[in-house]
Amino acid sequence: MNKFFVSTPLGFENTALLEMKEVWPYLLGKDSKTHSLPFPEVEIHQGGLEFETEMFQALQLNFFLKTANRVLLRMTSFRTKDLPKFYQKFKSLPWKEYLAHGHVEWEVAAQKSRLNNEKRLQESAEKALSEIFAGQKGEKPCASIYIRMDDDLCTISLDSTGEHLHKRGWSVLKGEAPMRETIAAELLREMIGEATPAEVAQVTVVDPMMGSGTFLTEARSLWAGQFQREFAFKEWKKCPKLFLSPSFSLNYEMSSKAPFKAVLGFDINPDMVPAATKNFEEVERQLKTYQRDAFQSLPHKFLHQDSLKGADLGGATPVWMVVNPPYGERLPVAGKGGLKALAGELCRLYGPQKLGILYPEKERVSSIPEGYTLEKEVKINNGGLRCLFTILTTV
Repeated sequence: MNKFFVSTPLGFENTALLEMKEVWPYLLGKDSKTHSLPFPEVEIHQGGLEFETEMFQALQLNFFLKTANRVLLRMTSFRTKDLPKFYQKFKSLPWKEYLAHGHVEWEVAAQKSRLNNEKRLQESAEKALSEIFAGQKGEKPCASIYIRMDDDLCTISLDSTGEHLHKRGWSVLKGEAPMRETIAAELLREMIGEATPAEVAQVTVVDPMMGSGTFLTEARSLWAGQFQREFAFKEWKKCPKLFLSPSFSLNYEMSSKAPFKAVLGFDINPDMVPAATKNFEEVERQLKTYQRDAFQSLPHKFLHQDSLKGADLGGATPVWMVVNPPYGERLPVAGKGGLKALAGELCRLYGPQKLGILYPEKERVSSIPEGYTLEKEVKINNGGLRCLFTILTTV
């Protein structure tokens, strides 16, 4: 058994835990068949989840968690107040079982500890690795090692993910001020709430200000794996051979059906239509590579349209509208009320069953449109801006 830490954006911990519970029954065992391990006991911390389980299962979480940042393998935790002890403990870890050489990237943080000099901690760890891998120096880093000192407790972790999990490997074009995919996935899950999969399967998701289509690509792939991007653990010396096979993803028995009925997007900028289209097509291309004959394209349409002048939804019902509007000068005037009037305008024009809209916290919805009720407000940090995701539902 190994200890792992799934890091998440602040506030996303419970959603990541829910995702983990949903996907756990479908993970593979070493025989390439669905495993039978019990779900681990999980400790919820600020910014992540800590648990013990078999490495083979934990590494697969990289493929499926949509609201997490990365999956870290805990190498050790110990208390220390002096650098020699840190050095000896670091050097005693089984790095040769994982690393090809001693050239790695470092993430070092120290606070409320006697050992609070991050530079000296890194230099000490580098010295230990140089002695372990004497004469072995790769041209590029083969791994990332995380060192954290907090209240004299040292935690050393090895990153199994590589690039941040919000980099799905399929958004090839971006618009201005794009939203992170992790945030889009979180907000879609907030909209789903307690709705059953059967209820969600009847919904058309509409983004009236789609940009490069992040909400819509996440809606397409919310319950699907991502297998074609690279992950750091594939460079480990003890990487399970199954995950190096180009066809291993064919062994998963989870449903290939998209969670929603269809997606529809509009944008006032004509350049965003081909961008959103290309991103969506890349998602579907990658999904098709492992879903194969079970793959079904999700009905979708992306149009150049000023949605505040009205747009044709093609008779879709029920509609859930989700929007991350441009702020400041980039927002077309909604009536004469600007951003504060946007929710009312969208409800008046389209009458969605649900409207999820991401506002700067200072611009919160102060007047609920007639016929709607406030379902929830979720605090979100969007690129350093404190926001509220407000969900309105028809009465």
